[in-house]
Amino acid sequence: MRKLLLTAMVFFVAATASAKTLKETIDKTFDVKAGADFVLTNVNGRITVASWDQPRVRVVAYKEVDADRDEVEKAMRDLRVEMQPRDGGLVVTTHYPKEGRDFGSVFDWILGDHIEANVLYDITVPRTMNVDVTNTNGAIIVTGVSGKHELDTTNGKIEVKNCAGSLDAATTNGGIVAELTRVAKGEPLRFETTNGRIEIAVPADLAVDVDAGTTNGSISTDLPINTTRFSRNSLRGTINGGGTSLRMRTTNGQIAIRTTGKS
Repeated sequence: MRKLLLTAMVFFVAATASAKTLKETIDKTFDVKAGADFVLTNVNGRITVASWDQPRVRVVAYKEVDADRDEVEKAMRDLRVEMQPRDGGLVVTTHYPKEGRDFGSVFDWILGDHIEANVLYDITVPRTMNVDVTNTNGAIIVTGVSGKHELDTTNGKIEVKNCAGSLDAATTNGGIVAELTRVAKGEPLRFETTNGRIEIAVPADLAVDVDAGTTNGSISTDLPINTTRFSRNSLRGTINGGGTSLRMRTTNGQIAIRTTGKS
């Protein structure tokens, strides 16, 4: 048994020693129209979106691939960042290399078929732009953008800082923290996660219909609310007479509604 284990370890070390890491940076800028759509899809890697006072989108993508030495260069070529202008905006799509075999990670390394790839994005967009970001494994962080925000990830947090407009944010394993300086009238706000807290900061004069619920956690609000239903785990009612829909859902985590400028 010990000999068998030692043999497996030797194979594992040998396979690991034959692995190689390649990195590549892409930096491109595109002219866009204010108020147009920026769309990005990714699988592995953190995504940050910031704003500036230029009618351009700058995309900086940091590609990284770990694979067998014989496959790493091909894997890097297969890890593609496609950028396509559309209707005055920009669509960025991340294409990932395919794995050689569908075995467990240890056997992938031993057989030389393991491919691990990720792309980290630093995006800069005009201040007035619609942002639609879909990720799978990685955080999404958006700062200083005014427009429609549609943010979706599975394993990662979502942070929205000093933004305005509307917001639809959803994740599964991660918290959601959002600061909205202004909310588009009539545009719904939605925040949903499974494992994580939800905390939003909004203007004191925000008029919304609140529908908040958590299973394992509590709900608190800094704003006076005309409640139709209130308990430790559920809150329904109106703030400042209501109007815009505000939906907040989590299973394992707290929910908090703060006033912009407070923490």
